[in-house]
Amino acid sequence: MRRPLLLAPMPLLLVAWLAAAVQAAPQLDVPDGQPGQSACLTGRQPGRQAAGNGLLIESSFEATGWSGALSVRALAIGAGGAIEIGATPLWEAGALLGAGAAAQRHIYTLVRTPDRTLPFTWEGLPAAERAWLDADGQGAARLAYLRGERGGEIGQPGGVFRRRAGILGDAPRGVPLLVGAPSVAGQGPGYAAFHQRYKARAGAIYLGANDGMLHAFAARDGAELFAYVPNALLPALAQLSEPDYRHRPYVDASAGQGEALVGGAWRSVLVSGMGMGARGVFALDISDPQAFGGALWEFSGADDPAIGHVGAAPQVAKLQVGSARGVPQYRYFAVVPSGVNNYGTGTGRTDAGGALFLLALDKPATERWKEGANYYKLDAPAAQPTQANALAAPALVAGADGSTRYAYAGDLQGRLWRFDFSGKPPYSSHAVFTARDDDGRRQPITEAPRVVFAPGGGHLVLFGTGKLIEDADLEPSGFAAQSFYAVRDPSDAAGRADLARRTLSGDTDVVVKGDEFAYSGAGAKQGWYFDFPQSRTDGERLAASAVLAGGAVFVTSIVPGRVACAAPATRTYALDTLSGFAFNAAGVAVSDAATGALTHAAPGTLPLLLELGAVTGARGATGGAGAVRTIGVLHLNGDAAAPTAEQIAIHLPARRLSWREIANWQELHDAATKQPRSER
Repeated sequence: MRRPLLLAPMPLLLVAWLAAAVQAAPQLDVPDGQPGQSACLTGRQPGRQAAGNGLLIESSFEATGWSGALSVRALAIGAGGAIEIGATPLWEAGALLGAGAAAQRHIYTLVRTPDRTLPFTWEGLPAAERAWLDADGQGAARLAYLRGERGGEIGQPGGVFRRRAGILGDAPRGVPLLVGAPSVAGQGPGYAAFHQRYKARAGAIYLGANDGMLHAFAARDGAELFAYVPNALLPALAQLSEPDYRHRPYVDASAGQGEALVGGAWRSVLVSGMGMGARGVFALDISDPQAFGGALWEFSGADDPAIGHVGAAPQVAKLQVGSARGVPQYRYFAVVPSGVNNYGTGTGRTDAGGALFLLALDKPATERWKEGANYYKLDAPAAQPTQANALAAPALVAGADGSTRYAYAGDLQGRLWRFDFSGKPPYSSHAVFTARDDDGRRQPITEAPRVVFAPGGGHLVLFGTGKLIEDADLEPSGFAAQSFYAVRDPSDAAGRADLARRTLSGDTDVVVKGDEFAYSGAGAKQGWYFDFPQSRTDGERLAASAVLAGGAVFVTSIVPGRVACAAPATRTYALDTLSGFAFNAAGVAVSDAATGALTHAAPGTLPLLLELGAVTGARGATGGAGAVRTIGVLHLNGDAAAPTAEQIAIHLPARRLSWREIANWQELHDAATKQPRSER
């Protein structure tokens, strides 16, 4: 008689470990609008702003009816560097859309497998796509409603659909994108002819909205050129017409653009996520916005479960993918972080690891997505798999041939990642630094870094910390120290102890103090950092990616405070990129100089930076000369108040400082960045 097999009980420690191993990391609870605003929205709310080509572009929305507006005002630099903004908008896109004929709009969507662009009309959609809009037999009327037809709204004779305040949807998160002529920096056979053809291309403004569309408007007069409905959103579009509609995101993201070689021809390409509307991204041919070139593709969670909700603007990059007879071979990709909530229920994965996606822009329409063939995924594993995480947008670093060599990106668990494209696929990823406060707590990185050349070789990566994604991020009980870092890579910097500390103090203006340091030699430091002065008391944290201008880095923070629904304040710190010091009145970076004036601007708005001019002095005895660049920081104020601006002088060396020219500086720099380093 065979005895039953007896299993020894597992040790409690092993049981606990197994439970943790299968536990899903918590997802982020992202609100439909800006964190903390849901109980405070009354009247018209500001959206996002952009500036360029003499225009100030502003979006706004009405929370009661969830309608949006996009307006443009003239922007000019007056005498003495004064910033002049037109008092009256040149046009407002929402009003223009409402006055036009809905049937005449140029609206498109994508049908997959194979990918093909179709008009967004009832006659143009296949049966499967019609079914998503036709659960009650009102499909054709519902599609007309989505195109902007108002006759079917409640209040009209026989109307059954939600009554709208306007046709253009709200856009609380997406930054308007202004696209003019193609870049002059493009390289490759045929690019000169492409640039010549489109160099006079009229400007267009692109904005994703929560009416389910990405819109293209003529910068000149605000006329809608076309609109695009992502395929991933088609199943949810019917909700927009429901009388008891509860607001939700759709194309709730910022778009990016660039030039790429697609199918042997140059194209201007737009790439955008859908924010919290859906997981994934889409790419459009916008070479001629007057004659829309169609969608190139869409990439969603059905193609790879590691893609999440992408809100930051993707980037277009040229990458070396191999060589033939010693000649480098290149391919163009959309570079996309995995974004928010790329794991958990419904995603097919439970770990909180991030990833950087490289999506080939030349993927044929008939070809399915296949990792290692038409897209690559560079993993950024979570340091703590059971805690919430997300990979932020990257900063790209180009080599002498114009191809991207490196990318740097941070995650919510405080790790700064370097992605190396200097070889050929498969590329590599490494964590190079972990942001921790003085108590050892990890500091979340949610915005793209900025990168400059470091003295002696390598890169100096500048990034800030602080999370403002969930409503809970505004709870005073969770306020903790947040910081801004400049970290050299490669280096042996294990933490902030290897960096030079800058201390900030003051209320209205902030004084920056610290010791001088060198990047090499005895006692060298591998960069610098500071803690935001109001982070522990009032929740100060980084508000947006830093901006580089003429040897300076402009760091904008947001100070939400402890009072619910109160308009948050902002600070903009102007600092020397290499030393971390502020600039004195003469534009020289020194310890004890002040910066970071506290500003109470319109809720949800961030300052805009404008180049106001530069003055070069006379040559000295050595042949060198100094230059002073003036940067304007424009604060947009609410309640129809006039904008305010401050001018910041930055002193820089200019002209040749000696007779010697280093012809192979790029080669030397690239060699320095490939020095071996220990893994952390």
